[in-house]
Amino acid sequence: MSNFWLTDPAACEPVLGTGGWSREVGPAATEGLLMSDPNRTILTIMRRLFIGFLFYASIGFTAAQTNIRQVDFKDFTYPLNGPLLGHDRLQWLPMGALSNGNPIHLVNGEDLTRSSSFVMDGHEYTQWAGFALQSVEYAEVTGDGREEAIVVIHYLSGGTQKTHYVYIYSFADGKPKLLAYFHTGDRAYSGLSKVSGVDGKLVVELFDPEKKTGDCCSSGIVRTRYKWHSGRFEAFGKSERETLDERQLTQPTSTSP
Repeated sequence: MSNFWLTDPAACEPVLGTGGWSREVGPAATEGLLMSDPNRTILTIMRRLFIGFLFYASIGFTAAQTNIRQVDFKDFTYPLNGPLLGHDRLQWLPMGALSNGNPIHLVNGEDLTRSSSFVMDGHEYTQWAGFALQSVEYAEVTGDGREEAIVVIHYLSGGTQKTHYVYIYSFADGKPKLLAYFHTGDRAYSGLSKVSGVDGKLVVELFDPEKKTGDCCSSGIVRTRYKWHSGRFEAFGKSERETLDERQLTQPTSTSP
């Protein structure tokens, strides 16, 4: 947090290694300020106070959040629990302490590291591994009449396996509150096709492993609805199976931020 001092600009000197300026007011600078023309002194003081007010006001306006749509999920930290690969079904994850100690830290929608690279035709191609924000959808899924955020994060393994993590956040006391999160399976083995909010329920569509046409693809989906009950999402009603057309076979769909 910056400090605002009453000083003359000429008294500020750069401080090596700090990346900024020293704003300490020495006796000479203070004396020079107080001995100057009274009108100029008052004007200088008022101008600095006004600039300080604007600075702190801007911080307050930026930090204050009044609804879930104002949360920046592109620059956000998400909990993570359990192994990253080998999943073949949807699994709700515990909300307690992290088992692997490595939460997801998204910066501008990414948390990636370089896993490998190769050169072909004089060009270097890089393979990245880690996490990337895929989508954020806003919908009412708890029955309280207020919007929640459904955040989908895609885990890139650096190979062919893929997993999606889905986080559901409400908004309370001026900040986002994690309600629950889960991972899906891998591609044709219950990989994510779509997640959304419909009529106050959370609706998850996974690729149907019974209709897989290889590890990558499935010609069908299984749709399950979840309702919020006693602090958790519970499956509601009977799951539905549906056959997809060719344009829907491989790519998960959801609403982008």
